[in-house]
Amino acid sequence: MRYLLALIVAILQIFLSTLINQLTSFLVKPRARTLSRKERIKRNWVRTIWLVASTLMLFNPALPVIMIIALPTTFLSFMILDEMQ
Repeated sequence: MRYLLALIVAILQIFLSTLINQLTSFLVKPRARTLSRKERIKRNWVRTIWLVASTLMLFNPALPVIMIIALPTTFLSFMILDEMQ
């Protein structure tokens, strides 16, 4: 039950932070470089991959299982984001 609550809180925090970032981007002109549509899609893919991986990690919170899930997920994320350059 505790893990399910932690999962729900984590997902809500991610969605709320994304929503807040989108709302503030309409109000304040960002000084950082603007992302192209392709870059935004890739970042959303990585975010989705990490949400799925973290859900799997919460279902079985043993250290070896977490490492088996986290290391390939990290490699996959770097591989996807490295193609943006």
